[in-house]
Amino acid sequence: MRTRLALIALLFLAAAPAWAQTQSIRLRSAYSTIGIGHSLVWVAKESGAFMENGLDVQLLFIGSSTMLTQAMLAGDVPIAVMAGGAAISASLSGSDLVMLASAKKDPSQAYMVVSKNITSAAQLKGKKLGVSRLGSASDFLLKYILKKLGLTPADVTIVQVGNSPLRMAALANGAIDGAALSYEEMIVGKRMGLSVLLDVSALGIEGLTSDVVTTRRYARESREVALRYIKSLARGLSFYLKNKKFTMDVIAKYTRSNDIEKIEAGYEHYTRILLRKPYPAVGGVQMALEELGERSPAAKSARPEQFVDLSFVKELDDSGYFENLYK
Repeated sequence: MRTRLALIALLFLAAAPAWAQTQSIRLRSAYSTIGIGHSLVWVAKESGAFMENGLDVQLLFIGSSTMLTQAMLAGDVPIAVMAGGAAISASLSGSDLVMLASAKKDPSQAYMVVSKNITSAAQLKGKKLGVSRLGSASDFLLKYILKKLGLTPADVTIVQVGNSPLRMAALANGAIDGAALSYEEMIVGKRMGLSVLLDVSALGIEGLTSDVVTTRRYARESREVALRYIKSLARGLSFYLKNKKFTMDVIAKYTRSNDIEKIEAGYEHYTRILLRKPYPAVGGVQMALEELGERSPAAKSARPEQFVDLSFVKELDDSGYFENLYK
């Protein structure tokens, strides 16, 4: 599989402008979640989309948005794809982090999956519910789900388990009683006979899950690099949509999964919701502020526009770049 990925990437690069191959800028970037909903940045890397735009990207995995936020503030990683909620929380505390784009607006862990013996929200009281980390996007979304179900965090025990596949495994072996899961893990849960208590995606809300985040200083001083980064993700998406087998192979590689049924279901789902024009998810910012407002007075008076910079995506949109990718 790796040989095939390398061959397609080389063919992809052969069509790239000469300057992109000879004057590439080295850039450290990172992502915070291993899940099919976050696979766009992997495909942008493996297909050569970054190189086509003159970026030699070293792609790192830092397994929490909170830890990734700290890495960006320390200057170790200039730009990342992560759940923007952690960046908003840091900004409220005085950091200069900002969202430049969003790969999608639908919440990633949108499905409240529970053990077989639970059939109503009332039965969740006193039960253990899993999140990746406290303060993470999954934690924010779980609390939102509890509110929609007429419950509060005090009604349950929230435990840190890890990413969506780990939460699915914990649910399967009875270590927890429920969790908000990604689409593909929800599919696995249904195969096992578990119940979906709530589908948040049907509520029409926006979430922060795959957002391009950097510091305002970097966006200002390295604007061209940040612009190329967003162009690369958009180019990667056009490749993603047109090359199903390649994309599924990349997903299998990064998730270390051979569950083809799950990978294909996830691929088909995310091809429908990944944004062709990746404007920042302002509605997701508003939802994060509402959640943070319960603990942070600063969040109550904040406006979503304070945490996003639309100018990067708008510049590419106005130039016709996105439309040209699909001609």
